[in-house]
Amino acid sequence: MRFACAGATAAFAAAALSSGALGAEVKLKAASFLPPASIVAKQFTRFVEETNKRCSGRVAISVVGPEAVPSLEQWNALKSGVVDMHFGPPNYFRGAAPAGDVISVARNETAEQRKNGAWAMLNDYYNQKMNAWYLTHLIGGVRFYLYASKPSKGDRFDGMRLRSVPIYDAFFKSLGAIPLRMAPPEVYTALERGAVDGYGWPLWGIQDFGWDKYTKFRNGPGFISAAVAIIVNLDKWKAMESDQRDCLSKSAEWVEGVWPQWRAEEDARQEAAQKKSGVQYVDHGPGFAKQAEDAYWADLEKGDAEFVKRIRPLLDSK
Repeated sequence: MRFACAGATAAFAAAALSSGALGAEVKLKAASFLPPASIVAKQFTRFVEETNKRCSGRVAISVVGPEAVPSLEQWNALKSGVVDMHFGPPNYFRGAAPAGDVISVARNETAEQRKNGAWAMLNDYYNQKMNAWYLTHLIGGVRFYLYASKPSKGDRFDGMRLRSVPIYDAFFKSLGAIPLRMAPPEVYTALERGAVDGYGWPLWGIQDFGWDKYTKFRNGPGFISAAVAIIVNLDKWKAMESDQRDCLSKSAEWVEGVWPQWRAEEDARQEAAQKKSGVQYVDHGPGFAKQAEDAYWADLEKGDAEFVKRIRPLLDSK
């Protein structure tokens, strides 16, 4: 009897230890910089839904959009722990992480960056600068274009007023254009009234805002990349159980593997939709994209030359 009781006690202790090792389900509040209906945010939703399935009982992610936390404030909310996860472009938080947007000028896939050491370098950088764990990124390889309501003069856009963001300000200026600042919801009215002659935007999503109604030309080749980081508050990451962190990491590796197929399928849909809307593609040759990317690399170097010099070869390699 004594031996039987001892065995039962040991079994119970082992079961309790095993249960405790798994830990309770951790709930992560994620902030997305775009509303869930946008084509870009839908990719994050796909990742979250799959992660919640894979990590069921261990991790549960819920998502709020810019209506809950304004887009430009989300990175700071992540850094301070107000939200646990953030889906947002690193150019939004360049003040805190000056070279964090190198992923936007990468020429290889995210999975390759994980293999060759670039991911580890970026993770260390985000740890230090953003109090964040760099999980992965989406929208990599979805290039920006210069959309316009009127034709260029050769490769020049002299005097054209273009809605812009810092990531391609220098490029637009080099083409003779005048970069202007405005939030995406304001662009439709600006196009309608002729207050702007065009805008910079990725291949995806001009139909989301109705801009295709006033857009006649898509000037390329596509330049830079619309890469959007998925980062987790570092304190939250460290507080999670190892199996919870492992599940999130494996989910990141999974999405990196399927991402090229997701991108190719959506690229085809977006190109077909633009063609149907009457948007004409204008190819300005490979120098067009190179000019944009060289300008942005130079801009990133101003923020952290040493880091950019070390990581650039890893992001250029195939």
